Amino acid sequence: MAKCIFCLTTEETVFNTKEHIIPESLGSGDWAILREGLFCDKCQNIFGSSIEQQALGVYPLSNFRTIFGVPTKKGKAPWFSYWEGKLISGGESGKLIYEPTDFFKEAFESGRKTLTIIPAMPDKSDMVLRTLLKIGLETFAADVETGEEIYSSKFDAARKYALMGQKENKWFYIQNEDIKQLNYYLKGITEKEWCENFFCDVHEEGELVYLHLKLLYLDFITPLNDNVQIDEKIISTFKEPECRVVWV
Repeated sequence: MAKCIFCLTTEETVFNTKEHIIPESLGSGDWAILREGLFCDKCQNIFGSSIEQQALGVYPLSNFRTIFGVPTKKGKAPWFSYWEGKLISGGESGKLIYEPTDFFKEAFESGRKTLTIIPAMPDKSDMVLRTLLKIGLETFAADVETGEEIYSSKFDAARKYALMGQKENKWFYIQNEDIKQLNYYLKGITEKEWCENFFCDVHEEGELVYLHLKLLYLDFITPLNDNVQIDEKIISTFKEPECRVVWV
């Protein structure tokens, strides 16, 4: 019987759309399609029209999409604006079109400015986290062996926050940005390298269940359980700004 893993509806008439576990606008394909009957049309519309859209439009996901030329669902080149202007994908890895604002355009043309600083600070972290939780819950549900467990109450807090933005405790995600790996991929990336370094997994360690999403040079980890804490000693070993714990 069809049952939405987010709102838990069982109305079969509202399960009509195809759902990609990793959004297509991040570069996934038909290999990442969720099994039918697990995600209702209403919830998909909520995530697609607001939550994912906002997450994909800010750092670090906007940078990833633009740097590697991942087209939108409508086939358009990705881009993002920031304080110095606009960066547009040139259609291949590492190729960018820079459109400065009038002030910075004059500075570049006169030779007073030769570099631009691309934003690298988390933005709309709540939308990024909710998108990560959605990906995590769908990844867990996709496993036919443990799929039914997705309806367990231990995931209620994650599904509620992902869908409605309501939570009782602070949540977090860990973001690691491997700059050395990024610089390597900027020179070009093979299909084999893309496939080996683009995936999402859910891991279980006792009662803890967490998502690991890898997007080439970007790694995200977030618990799918509520009220998980991190040892301060572990946090102190992270190298900022490459590795961050983002609390929401």
